[in-house]
Amino acid sequence: MSGAAHAESLRARAHHLLTREESGAAGRALRAGLVLLIVVSVTAAVLKTVPRFGQAHGSAIDLVLVLATLGFAAEYCLRIWIAPENPGARLGAGGAGGERLRYVLSLPGLIDLVAAIPFALAPRIGLNIDWLDIVPIFKLLRHTAAFQFLVEAVYSERRVLGSAAVLMLALLVFQSSLVYYFEREAQPDKYGSIPEAMWWGIVTLTTVGYGDVTPVTPWGKIAGGLTAVMGLCMFAIPVGIIASAFIEAVRRREFVDTWNLVAKVPLFRSLDAARIAAVAGVLRARRAERGERLIRKGDQADSMYFIVSGEVEVDQESAAPKGRLVAGDFFGEIALIAERERTATITALAPCKLLVLHKDDFESFMQSHPDLQQAVREAARRRLQEIGVR
Repeated sequence: MSGAAHAESLRARAHHLLTREESGAAGRALRAGLVLLIVVSVTAAVLKTVPRFGQAHGSAIDLVLVLATLGFAAEYCLRIWIAPENPGARLGAGGAGGERLRYVLSLPGLIDLVAAIPFALAPRIGLNIDWLDIVPIFKLLRHTAAFQFLVEAVYSERRVLGSAAVLMLALLVFQSSLVYYFEREAQPDKYGSIPEAMWWGIVTLTTVGYGDVTPVTPWGKIAGGLTAVMGLCMFAIPVGIIASAFIEAVRRREFVDTWNLVAKVPLFRSLDAARIAAVAGVLRARRAERGERLIRKGDQADSMYFIVSGEVEVDQESAAPKGRLVAGDFFGEIALIAERERTATITALAPCKLLVLHKDDFESFMQSHPDLQQAVREAARRRLQEIGVR
C-alpha cells in the first residue's frame, strides 16, 4: 500500500471514529469524552462568573478552561484533516484543500475555531472578552440529533413559516398602531409613537405580558384583550407547523435507517426498493438492557433481529470463539426460511435498540404479496446453501 493510500485510509477511519454512530465502542467513548469536555468547560465558565467562587478559585478555573481549550484545539485540527471525508465532499474541484476551507468557513467550523481560542487568558492582556468561553456550549448541537431534526423541520417548512411570519408582522404593526391611537394622549411616555407601542405589541402577542406597559383607556383595554387572544392563535400556527415537521423528520430518518438495515440482509437483497420498504413497515422496535439474553441456543426460532444501536455477543457454546455483532448487523434470519432451532446464544453487551421481524408478520406479508414468494424462496434457498443447510 502506498503512503498516500495509507494516509487516506487512516483519514477515513478517523472520520468514521469521530462522526459515525456505528463506529463501535472506541467511537462512542471518543464522542462521550468530547461531550464531557464541553460540559466541564461550560460549567467552569459559568462558575467563574459567581463572584465568591470566581475570586476563591479563579486560577484553578482558568487552568481548567485552558486545558479544555487545548482539547478543543486538537479536535479542531483533527476535523480540518478529516474534512475531505465529510458527506457531500466535492474533491474534484478544489481537492482536499477546498473541502478543508469549506469546513473552516462553515458555521460549525467557526464555532470550533472560537472554542479553540483560550479566551480565559484575555483579561491578563487587558481584553474583556472572556465571556466567549461560553461558546463551546454550541458544540453540543453537533452531538444532538434533536437539533438536526429541528433544522430539517424548519428548512422543509420555510415557505409556510415565512408566510406565518409576515402575517404576525402585519398583525403586530396593526395592533401597535391601534393601541397607539387609543393611548397616546393618556400615556404619551409609553405610547408616544408606533415604534414605542410595538414593545407592548410584542410582549402581548407573545402572551409574555411583563406589565411594564399596559393600556388604561377602555378602548385600549379592549384592543389589548383582542391582541392577547390573537397572539395565542397566531403563535399556535408556527408551533403546530414545526411540531408536525419535526415528527415527520424523525420518522423519515428512522425509516431510512430501517430501510438500510433491511436491504443488507441477503434474504431481501434481491427485492426492489418498494418491497424492502414494505418489509421495513412490519418491523417492531425493541430495547434490550445490558446482560439481557435475546436468544438461547436450542430454542425454536421465530424471529430475526436488526441491531440499530448497541452490541451483542454470539456464543455458540462450543470450542468456537465468541463473536460480536454491532449496529448495522442482523441475526436470526434463518428463522424466516427454515424450521430450525437456534444455533447460538446471543446476549446484549450494552443497552441495545433492536428491530424485530417476527415470522408470523413475515408470513402475513408474503401472503399479501404473492408475487414475491418465488423471489424470496429462491433467496432463501441460496442462503441455506451458503450455510450448509439442506
